[in-house]
Amino acid sequence: MKTGDIVLIPFPFAEFTQRKIRPTAVVCETKDSYRDLVLCAISSVLPASLTPNELILKQDNENGLRKDSVLKVDRIVTAKKQDVIAKNGILDPKDLARFKDKFVELIGESESDQ
Repeated sequence: MKTGDIVLIPFPFAEFTQRKIRPTAVVCETKDSYRDLVLCAISSVLPASLTPNELILKQDNENGLRKDSVLKVDRIVTAKKQDVIAKNGILDPKDLARFKDKFVELIGESESDQ
Protein backbone atom coordinates (compact mmCIF):
# COMPACT_ATOMS: atom_id res chain seq x y z
CA MET A 1 0.00 0.00 0.00
CA LYS A 2 1.17 3.52 -0.65
CA THR A 3 0.25 7.05 0.36
CA GLY A 4 -3.04 8.04 -1.23
CA ASP A 5 -4.47 4.55 -1.68
CA ILE A 6 -8.10 4.35 -0.57
CA VAL A 7 -9.03 1.17 1.30
CA LEU A 8 -12.06 -0.09 3.25
CA ILE A 9 -11.44 -1.08 6.88
CA PRO A 10 -13.48 -1.45 10.07
CA PHE A 11 -12.62 2.00 11.47
CA PRO A 12 -12.98 2.37 15.28
CA PHE A 13 -15.12 5.05 16.89
CA ALA A 14 -13.18 7.39 19.21
CA GLU A 15 -14.42 5.58 22.33
CA PHE A 16 -13.37 2.17 20.84
CA THR A 17 -16.80 0.66 21.61
CA GLN A 18 -17.71 0.04 17.97
CA ARG A 19 -16.25 -0.02 14.49
CA LYS A 20 -17.77 1.02 11.19
CA ILE A 21 -16.64 -0.10 7.77
CA ARG A 22 -15.51 3.02 5.99
CA PRO A 23 -13.12 4.14 3.32
CA THR A 24 -9.78 5.47 4.52
CA ALA A 25 -6.78 7.12 2.92
CA VAL A 26 -3.40 5.50 3.46
CA VAL A 27 -0.86 7.84 5.05
CA CYS A 28 1.95 5.28 5.08
CA GLU A 29 3.03 1.82 6.11
CA THR A 30 4.92 1.55 9.38
CA LYS A 31 8.64 0.91 8.96
CA ASP A 32 8.81 -1.85 11.58
CA SER A 33 8.48 -5.59 10.94
CA TYR A 34 4.66 -5.42 11.20
CA ARG A 35 4.19 -3.12 8.17
CA ASP A 36 0.87 -1.86 9.58
CA LEU A 37 -1.10 0.89 7.82
CA VAL A 38 -1.53 4.42 9.13
CA LEU A 39 -4.91 5.64 7.85
CA CYS A 40 -7.16 8.70 7.84
CA ALA A 41 -10.96 8.42 7.87
CA ILE A 42 -13.17 9.34 4.94
CA SER A 43 -16.85 10.12 5.56
CA SER A 44 -19.73 10.56 3.15
CA VAL A 45 -21.40 12.93 5.62
CA LEU A 46 -20.43 16.36 4.34
CA PRO A 47 -20.27 19.04 7.04
CA ALA A 48 -21.83 22.47 6.61
CA SER A 49 -18.32 23.90 6.88
CA LEU A 50 -14.95 22.22 6.82
CA THR A 51 -12.44 22.28 9.65
CA PRO A 52 -8.84 23.17 8.75
CA ASN A 53 -8.05 19.43 8.84
CA GLU A 54 -10.66 18.31 6.31
CA LEU A 55 -10.89 18.33 2.54
CA ILE A 56 -13.62 17.43 0.10
CA LEU A 57 -13.09 14.52 -2.27
CA LYS A 58 -15.29 14.51 -5.36
CA GLN A 59 -16.46 11.01 -6.28
CA ASP A 60 -14.80 9.68 -9.41
CA ASN A 61 -13.74 6.40 -10.99
CA GLU A 62 -10.16 6.79 -9.78
CA ASN A 63 -10.95 7.07 -6.06
CA GLY A 64 -13.83 4.58 -6.13
CA LEU A 65 -15.92 6.53 -3.62
CA ARG A 66 -19.69 6.14 -3.95
CA LYS A 67 -20.36 9.84 -3.39
CA ASP A 68 -18.61 13.10 -2.63
CA SER A 69 -16.91 12.70 0.75
CA VAL A 70 -14.76 14.44 3.33
CA LEU A 71 -11.24 13.27 4.13
CA LYS A 72 -10.60 13.84 7.84
CA VAL A 73 -6.84 14.22 8.11
CA ASP A 74 -6.95 14.37 11.92
CA ARG A 75 -8.97 11.12 12.32
CA ILE A 76 -6.04 8.71 12.28
CA VAL A 77 -5.79 5.02 13.10
CA THR A 78 -3.19 2.28 12.67
CA ALA A 79 -4.53 -1.01 11.33
CA LYS A 80 -3.19 -4.39 10.27
CA LYS A 81 -3.00 -4.99 6.53
CA GLN A 82 -5.21 -8.05 7.01
CA ASP A 83 -7.97 -5.70 8.26
CA VAL A 84 -8.28 -4.24 4.76
CA ILE A 85 -11.54 -5.42 3.24
CA ALA A 86 -10.95 -3.96 -0.23
CA LYS A 87 -8.96 -1.39 -2.11
CA ASN A 88 -11.36 1.23 -3.52
CA GLY A 89 -8.93 3.28 -5.56
CA ILE A 90 -6.42 6.08 -5.22
CA LEU A 91 -6.44 9.82 -4.71
CA ASP A 92 -5.86 11.73 -7.92
CA PRO A 93 -2.60 13.73 -8.01
CA LYS A 94 -4.30 17.01 -7.04
CA ASP A 95 -6.13 15.47 -4.06
CA LEU A 96 -2.96 13.60 -3.03
CA ALA A 97 -1.02 16.89 -2.95
CA ARG A 98 -3.78 18.54 -0.89
CA PHE A 99 -3.82 15.53 1.49
CA LYS A 100 -0.06 15.75 2.02
CA ASP A 101 -0.25 19.52 2.58
CA LYS A 102 -3.02 19.10 5.18
CA PHE A 103 -1.05 16.38 6.95
CA VAL A 104 2.05 18.58 7.12
CA GLU A 105 -0.09 21.42 8.50
CA LEU A 106 -1.54 19.03 11.09
CA ILE A 107 1.86 18.13 12.50
CA GLY A 108 3.33 21.60 12.07
CA GLU A 109 4.24 23.87 14.95
CA SER A 110 1.30 24.61 17.23
CA GLU A 111 0.87 27.64 19.48
CA SER A 112 1.72 25.51 22.52
CA ASP A 113 5.08 24.58 20.92
CA GLN A 114 6.19 28.21 20.71
